Formats: sequence, C-alpha cells, structure tokens
Amino acid sequence: MTSTAVCALIAAGSLIAPAAAQDRTAWLKDNETTTMTGYLLPGENIYGLCDTDCSDMDLFLYNEMGVMVDSNTLDGAFPIVTAPYEGTFVIEIAVPSCTHGAGCSVSISSDQGF
Repeated sequence: MTSTAVCALIAAGSLIAPAAAQDRTAWLKDNETTTMTGYLLPGENIYGLCDTDCSDMDLFLYNEMGVMVDSNTLDGAFPIVTAPYEGTFVIEIAVPSCTHGAGCSVSISSDQGF
C-alpha cells in the first residue's frame, strides 16, 4: 500500500471518529430531567437510548427561543425527535420510569453526531 493510500485511510478514519465521540450521556434517577444543546441540520434525527433499568425515556426538542418544535413521549426506551430546520436546539431528556435506585444511564446521538 502506498503512503498516499495510508494517509487517505487515516484521514477517512479521523473524519468518522469525531461524530461517534459527540454522543451525549447522562445519569438520571426516576422522574429526573436534563438538557443538552446541539447544532442540528434540517431533518436531522436525535435518537435516545436508555439502559436496561429504564423502560421509558422521553425527548423534547426546543428551538433557541424555547419553543418546543418536536417531542416523543410514547412509551419506550428509544425515542426519536427530528430537527425541523438548521440551528441550535435544546434537547430535554426525561426518564419517567427508572427502576434502579441509583439511576439510569441515558444517551442521545444524532444522524450527524451533533
């Protein structure tokens, strides 16, 4: 393999790694909430994931003016919300059913790794 091909592979790998590293995680007890901020593109999906001690996780998406633009409060530990346009958004994470006394691990990610 030529040094140019090796450099291209290294560069491609460095383009992929940061997106995965930008996933956000938190530790929440039953009925707690937290917020995270991210810059999102139009149509970009934000995915929630809650650990095995959590049977329900809700996501709320707010624009910069604090107006809710999407939410997912359906039962389940894998909610998805979608940015309606490009901009900075606040993602509120709620855990209405964490069964572990010490709390549950929650994480969010997006199509672009905001």
